[in-house]
Amino acid sequence: MAHFLTPMSRAWDDVVHTCGNQRLFCSTDCVDAWLHRTGHERGYVMDLPTLWRFAGDWYTGRLDAGHVRRDPAAAASYFAEVGLHGSFWGLPD
Repeated sequence: MAHFLTPMSRAWDDVVHTCGNQRLFCSTDCVDAWLHRTGHERGYVMDLPTLWRFAGDWYTGRLDAGHVRRDPAAAASYFAEVGLHGSFWGLPD
C-alpha cells in the first residue's frame, strides 16, 4: 500500500513535507499503526498497481531543460486518467 499524507491542493505549501510523507506500507493495518504513532490523519491510500500507473508518466520530462510542471487542470486530468479520485486529488468522489 502507498499512503499520501498531503492533499494535492496543499502539496506545494511544503514540498519537502509532502514528499517526505509519501510512504509505502505492507498493508492498511501498517498505515493505521503509523498514523496512530505519528498522530497524522489518514490521507490517501492506494494499492501498488495504482501507484505504478500514477508514477508511470508523472515524472516524464522532469529532468529535461525547460520542463514546466503540469498546471492544476492538466494534473487533475492525469490523476483521473490513472484511476485516482476524490477531493484529495481535486477530483469528484
